[in-house]
Amino acid sequence: MKPLIHFAHANGVPSRVYQKLFQHLQDDYDVIDVPLLGPDKRYPIDNHWNSLTQQVIDSIVRQAQGRKVIALGHSLGSVLSFQAAQQRPELFSQLIMLDPPMIMGKEALVMHVAKLLKLKALDKMSPAGLSKRRRDHWESRQQAAELLRPKGFYQDFDPDCFQAYIDHALTEDPVRGGVTLTIPKMDEVQIFRTNPSLWWLPQAKLKVPAQLVVAEKGPFLARKFPQQIEKKFGIPFHVAPGGHMFPLEQPEQVAQMIKSLLQDQAP
Repeated sequence: MKPLIHFAHANGVPSRVYQKLFQHLQDDYDVIDVPLLGPDKRYPIDNHWNSLTQQVIDSIVRQAQGRKVIALGHSLGSVLSFQAAQQRPELFSQLIMLDPPMIMGKEALVMHVAKLLKLKALDKMSPAGLSKRRRDHWESRQQAAELLRPKGFYQDFDPDCFQAYIDHALTEDPVRGGVTLTIPKMDEVQIFRTNPSLWWLPQAKLKVPAQLVVAEKGPFLARKFPQQIEKKFGIPFHVAPGGHMFPLEQPEQVAQMIKSLLQDQAP
């Protein structure tokens, strides 16, 4: 029996968009995932992503059926997997986090205060302000593809991953016609606004072997968050070429990197 990976996706990017990454892992691993984080009203978007973390735990319990999982997450999904491993370490054998938005040190404290006081500046501290202004309706998938492809977020996507985004991150709009976002825009905004912000407090180290992969051109390396995560939690980090969306920019190379890290870290 192959080891079992449980995957959790980035904000606004359903797990099915990562199919090419999964395909390159499936020679050596079974892969299960949590399909959509945000829209499921059984798991409301709350502060510090507590309910979304519970969604990840429930997904693992339901699908793994007693097998320990290797938690693999990207961005939002990596933080949820980390928090799940904090709460239920017995469910996990290993953890790999891909560019987690773990806001560390003084920046976490500033964000925490901004959330408490409901300051408008909060939307400038996260991608919430950008998400709030993004377009969320197109006449067709073809129009969406033509308009989205040149934008910075998407322009480095692997072609197959971009097509998977058009296929799965968009869905038919029953009210306006055309297509809209599978994960509604305001769910995406609310997730960004409720990013965990308690990392400035004392925290116990994980009981699960963990590694961090950070994007060379992403938003976190220059702010020294990976270095602070390593110091606080003892989690080593590795730098991957590309931007924050590197698992969808270079899915084959990232899959090979994940395999290598898992084999090095195997208990």
